[in-house]
Amino acid sequence: MRRSLLLIASLLLIWGMAGCTVARKPAPPAQPRTVVIPETTRVSFEQTDLAKAPDAVKDVAKALENTDASTWVRAGNDLYLLFSMSPRNREYRAEVTEIRQRNPRADFSWLDVKARYTRYDPGQTASNAPVFTVVRVGRLDRPVSGVAFQFTREKGREPGQMPVAGPQPAVKPAPAGYPETTPRVEGEASIDEPAPGREITSPVKVVGRARHSAGEVRVRLVDEGGMVLSEKTIAVGRDSFTDFETSLSYGPPASPKKGFVEIVAPVRGKEQSLARVPVTLK
Repeated sequence: MRRSLLLIASLLLIWGMAGCTVARKPAPPAQPRTVVIPETTRVSFEQTDLAKAPDAVKDVAKALENTDASTWVRAGNDLYLLFSMSPRNREYRAEVTEIRQRNPRADFSWLDVKARYTRYDPGQTASNAPVFTVVRVGRLDRPVSGVAFQFTREKGREPGQMPVAGPQPAVKPAPAGYPETTPRVEGEASIDEPAPGREITSPVKVVGRARHSAGEVRVRLVDEGGMVLSEKTIAVGRDSFTDFETSLSYGPPASPKKGFVEIVAPVRGKEQSLARVPVTLK
């Protein structure tokens, strides 16, 4: 009997230890979740009448009336692109050809808008009233932090006809007391603003002048490693200089870093540097 009691007690002790061992076994670690962020997606859009646009769009249009300008307006849950023509460029109209949503980071998204300026068809007379083009952007999968505009010009209608340059914004005079800057001329272009070594934030205004046999140049912002952060195509004169003013939007870096504002032009399949100024990106 005593041996039986000892055997039962031993078995109970072994079972108890086994149960404690099972209870103390750690849970398996959670598997990491992989989230795939598409780098770029095509976005739908439609042109609409300014009279049917929200009041916020109409207010911005009123402020830009009779100027060469392009901007974007958020009205409720919708995003609108607005293009305005000045009296000297009233024979042109803006036409959006493509919109792509780019997502370089999970917390930053921007739209790359491609548009072209075209002349009215022969026989049509441009209106003397303010000219606007309004485009409503289709549904987006995430909020947008900025919009970049890339413009091209209409090609000649007939063989041998010179290509038509698109409208260019007028150069605004510097405000009183603003320190004058000396143009940095390299080749066939100069950059008057921003000044060399200046700290810039997005969007940065670029003022300059250029001419090139190709009839167009590219104004761009690059970091010190040569990565293009923002770029716009500007139509310029082939023989005479064209003054321009534009803006470049970019994602601000985590900390200030060096970069360049530059003007380049295509030459036989390559790029020719026409002007360049160093800046600090913030």
